[in-house]
Amino acid sequence: MPKVIHFEIPAEEPERAVEFYRKVFGWKIDKWAGEFDYWLVEAGEEDEPGINGAIKPKEFGSMISDVISIDSYDEFARKIEAEGGQMLTEKMTIPDMGYTGSFQDTEGNVMGIIEVTLLFITLTFPASLEKVWEAWTDPEAIKKWWGPRGYTAPVVKNDFRVGGSSLYSMRSPEGQDIWSTGVYKDIVPRERIVSTDSFADAEGNVVPASYYGMSGDWPLELMVTVIFQEEDGKTRLTLQHTGFPDNENKALAEAGWNESLDKLAEYLAKV
Repeated sequence: MPKVIHFEIPAEEPERAVEFYRKVFGWKIDKWAGEFDYWLVEAGEEDEPGINGAIKPKEFGSMISDVISIDSYDEFARKIEAEGGQMLTEKMTIPDMGYTGSFQDTEGNVMGIIEVTLLFITLTFPASLEKVWEAWTDPEAIKKWWGPRGYTAPVVKNDFRVGGSSLYSMRSPEGQDIWSTGVYKDIVPRERIVSTDSFADAEGNVVPASYYGMSGDWPLELMVTVIFQEEDGKTRLTLQHTGFPDNENKALAEAGWNESLDKLAEYLAKV
C-alpha cells in the first residue's frame, strides 16, 4: 500500500536551513550529488520510528510537503486526475533513483509521489570480512550461491581488476541459461566494488533485456555498487543496483537478490 516515506522542507537559503536543523535537532544532512540543489536529511537512526526527508530551494515549491511512495508513477498520476486531484508537474526523472512529481489533492494540499527504481539492500553476515570478500570475488565460491532459489551458476568467469570483465550464467530449473556481463569500474579491496551490469549472450556480448523476454525500457547498462564493512567480527554488506526502468522490474530483481543473498549466508555458514 502506498505510504508517506519522505518529507521536503523548502528554504529561501538552503545552507542556512541546513545549519538550523543540524544544530537544533542533530539531523545528519548532506548535499545530494545529483543534477540540482537538494539536501538529504537523516532525521534519526534506521531503527527509530519516523521518516527521512530533504531540504530544497523554494524555487522548487514553497510549501512543506510529504512524498508518497507508489508502484507506478503513470498509474497513480491517472488516478489522481480521475478522482478530482491535479498533477502540478510533469513526470521528473531523479537519476539513479526513480520518477517523481507533485500533485494537489481535492482539499488544496500539495504532496509528492515517487516511483523508486533504485534497488538498495543492506544486511549483516555472521562471518569475517575476509570470508565474505572471498565468497563475492572467487569464481568457484560464487558458483555456490549465485542466482535465486532453484537456479544454478554453471559458468562464472571473473577477471577481477579495474577494467576487467565478468561473465556469469544462471540456469533456471527449466534449463534456461541467462547470461550477464559487467566491467569493473572501481575496486577497493575488502571495502568496495563498483561494476556495470548488462544482459549478455554466451559469448559475453551485451544484449537488450528483450533478448530474455524482459518488458520495460531497459538501458543496456546498469550499475552495481557493493560496500563491505567489518563490524565486531561480522560483515555488513550494502548493495545498490541502479538503472531499472520501473519499480516492477526493480522489485523482481530485488526478490532475486534476496534469494541469492540467503544462499550466500548458507554458504558462509559452511566454510
